[in-house]
Amino acid sequence: MKKRALKTIVILLIVVPIILPGAKKIEARKLYYAEEFYLYVLNLYYTNPNLLRNIRFMQWALKAPFDNPVRSLALITNEYEFSRYKALFRMHVSLLIIDSYLQLANRFDKQHLYFFNYWYAEDLKKSFEIAMYYYKTALIYWDEVLGYANEAEKINTRINLDKWEDELFLISTGKLNYKVIIEEHIKRLENKINLVEAYLKSKNLKTG
Repeated sequence: MKKRALKTIVILLIVVPIILPGAKKIEARKLYYAEEFYLYVLNLYYTNPNLLRNIRFMQWALKAPFDNPVRSLALITNEYEFSRYKALFRMHVSLLIIDSYLQLANRFDKQHLYFFNYWYAEDLKKSFEIAMYYYKTALIYWDEVLGYANEAEKINTRINLDKWEDELFLISTGKLNYKVIIEEHIKRLENKINLVEAYLKSKNLKTG
């Protein structure tokens, strides 16, 4: 009996942390700067809840102040580079928000409708409506991207983040145009919604 009691005490000492009187609770510093929100997002997995969390943190990154240029994500040597850096940062983050919304939309959309899919027509309609919301929200952020890209182009310098500079080049030359891509998704989705609604209508007429 004594051995069992001793064993239980040992387990509790291992599992339960000992809190000493007067010990201060250690808390992580809250995120404050735009770069901190951005870096936090990079460590998350891409499940639906995390995609939504990613979007929320990136939206905060767009509104948050920037850290001192010494701690920027690029090498900053003058005010012009810092101004271009901030515009490209917001452009890039807005692109990431679009990408996250498109990933969410894709999970509620379907590439093809087969006859057996109509057995779940009601659920399909609801799913398509969610996908439509995400597509249209993504489209709003494309206007944000264009605004930041235009702002960056006016600053005659270059920063040492090639990915962001390449994104700006693709946008400026029209080689990257999310408006065209998203509107194509929306058009196809509208056709699928019409097909599902027509099926539900005919089904109601038969049972009515």
